[in-house]
Parts: sequence; structure tokens; C-alpha cells
Amino acid sequence: MPDLSELVGDGLPEDERARLQRAHDMLLAAGATPELPPWLAQAPREPPARIIPLPRRHRSAALVAAAALALALFGAGYAIGGHEGARKPVRVVTMTGPGGAVASIAVFAADPAGNWPMTLEVSGLPALPGGRTYELWLTRGGRLAEPCGAFTVSGGTTEVPLNAPYRLKQFDGWVVVRSGERRPVLSAT
Repeated sequence: MPDLSELVGDGLPEDERARLQRAHDMLLAAGATPELPPWLAQAPREPPARIIPLPRRHRSAALVAAAALALALFGAGYAIGGHEGARKPVRVVTMTGPGGAVASIAVFAADPAGNWPMTLEVSGLPALPGGRTYELWLTRGGRLAEPCGAFTVSGGTTEVPLNAPYRLKQFDGWVVVRSGERRPVLSAT
């Protein structure tokens, strides 16, 4: 058997050399590994699969049952999942602006925390340069009071989900302004 210094060289710290020497001595004391028995030289064969045929008369019944189960699970998921199409707005606000720009805000029922989810659908506003945005605001006494979110447009009609975490009865109007400006480009009619 080779000596430890033949295996690892001379560049080891003394504590690491002592640890490796103990491990080397234990391996030498254990002796050589036994030979692999001939019966383990080749992996055993897998047993053949046992196939249980399904009689033809049961195949169609099984397919119908599987289809009915899939349909029932889909229907349950659809009913439980709260699909977007079933939401009805509690209020719709229409807005107009110069140049034929129009918008509508579908305000949905408030969630338990008091947030009013809404969808703003706007058309006729020009896209703003330089990454600028439009903002939807609630007004009080004709002045900007609280923001409801920012959005961009790219021509045509844009639909944007927004939120109003306020008591809506405290406000008297809705406007859309360019970010950083106070003059409305759309206002509620």
C-alpha cells in the first residue's frame, strides 16, 4: 500500500495531514473490499407487467364517466373561481374631452378593505412623449383631491384596471390629467 505522503504531497498544514493520516490508517486496517459476487455482476430482470384487460363494454362507460367528471370539475372551478365576466359595475361614469376623447369608468363593489376596483376605458387621447402618463383623479369642489392611478395610451381604445381606496361619497367628480399638470383633458359628464 502507498504511503500517505506519496498520495497527497508535502504542502498540507500539520492538522490536515494528521486528519488524513488517521483516515488512511483506518482504510489500511479495514483491508481490501470483497469481490463482487457473480450473481450481482448483472442487474436482475424486471418482472413482466401484468396487464388486466378492460372488457369492451366497460370502456365506453369509463370514457363517459371520465368526461362527466372533467366537465363537473370545470364547472365547479368556473363557479368558484370568480370569473371576470360576471362582475357587474355598481356605477359607470362617462367622461368627455376635447377632440372627441371619451372615457368610461366601470366602478365595481368595494372589497372588504374599502378599495373600489374599477376599469377605465379610454379612447381618443394622444400618446404622450417621453414616457409621460395620464392620471385619473377624484375631485372635490372642482379641484384635484385624490389620485386613482396612472396609465398610458397608444392610440385606439385602452382599457386599464385602476383602484380608488377612498370613500367615494366624499368626492364630487372625476378627471383625467397629464401627469404633473392640473388642467383636465377628460372630465365626468
